[in-house]
Amino acid sequence: MQTISPIQTEQASVATQRLLDATGSEASNMLRTVAQSPCALQGYIEFKRALHSGRLSPKIREQIALAVAQANLCEYSITEHAHRAALLGLTPEEITESRSARARDWGTDALLRFARDLAARRGQWSLEELRECGYSDADIVEVMALVGLNVFENYVNDVALTELDYPKLVRAVRAA
Repeated sequence: MQTISPIQTEQASVATQRLLDATGSEASNMLRTVAQSPCALQGYIEFKRALHSGRLSPKIREQIALAVAQANLCEYSITEHAHRAALLGLTPEEITESRSARARDWGTDALLRFARDLAARRGQWSLEELRECGYSDADIVEVMALVGLNVFENYVNDVALTELDYPKLVRAVRAA
């Protein structure tokens, strides 16, 4: 099966190397794969950076990423975001629940189900429950943007067959 290979950092253009360096850590296989297109890499980095300064907490952003990755059965993204979620303090049970688009508190649970359904079913969802949970239109739009970003990650990893950067997780959770 053909894949899209991650760019070798030392063979990248100066501009691409700067973009990869701007991520603040060693570039993952996914980032180096996206770097095959410097404009896609730049757009991805800027979009992600903008969303990281948004209203939703890092924990909720990772929970959304897990729900979307599970809905798309993206092994790379499930593994990467489970690792990141654990670093943020989510327990293994919370990570599993997030993959199932579930959470113990009502508001986060509603948000995760919305994100999963947006990814899996094009969002055929009433906003009533989200508003009852106290989410504003700005929060809802931010969730939609996070879903779009994570779907892009899932597609890159699934099409490219990106090699895992972290130990493989078992797909113990079914897609939505």
